[in-house]
Amino acid sequence: MVAGGCFALGYGITQRIIVMQGALQEPRREAFASQAFPGEGLEALRRRHGEFSRDLTADVATKEAELAREREAEKSRQEAERIAAEAKRRAEQQALLPAVAPEPVLPEPAWTQPEQAMPAPVLPKPEPKPQPVVAEPAPALPPSPAPVLAEPAPVAAPFPAPPVAPPSP
Repeated sequence: MVAGGCFALGYGITQRIIVMQGALQEPRREAFASQAFPGEGLEALRRRHGEFSRDLTADVATKEAELAREREAEKSRQEAERIAAEAKRRAEQQALLPAVAPEPVLPEPAWTQPEQAMPAPVLPKPEPKPQPVVAEPAPALPPSPAPVLAEPAPVAAPFPAPPVAPPSP
């Protein structure tokens, strides 16, 4: 930390001295003359190829749509290849499995008799339930007085007499 502070202080002092000495001198201009860039300029190229000039802007939306169609075509092609490979693999697996013979149908034994159709049981019709007779409401009873609660009996003390302290010695 101390070394970093020393370097920063030394750099600051050196920079200040250089700036103060530089202010005394007059800045000089460059000694070389500027020259033209080698080759042809943009205007010369435009004059030479002016009749064939085309707009250089690209239609990005069209290119993106074309790329999207190509991607979709590639995805659908890969999906079709994957489905075909899966179908081929399943066909090979089916070919490797031994052919399972269907279970033979056994004839019915001669000692059994064919089932006779049983008639459906006849259920008795349910009798209609009698409708309840609506009784007239009972006459209103006069309001009864509020019940009177009896006072609880006093609880007997757990000790018949208050405890007495023993005599001191």
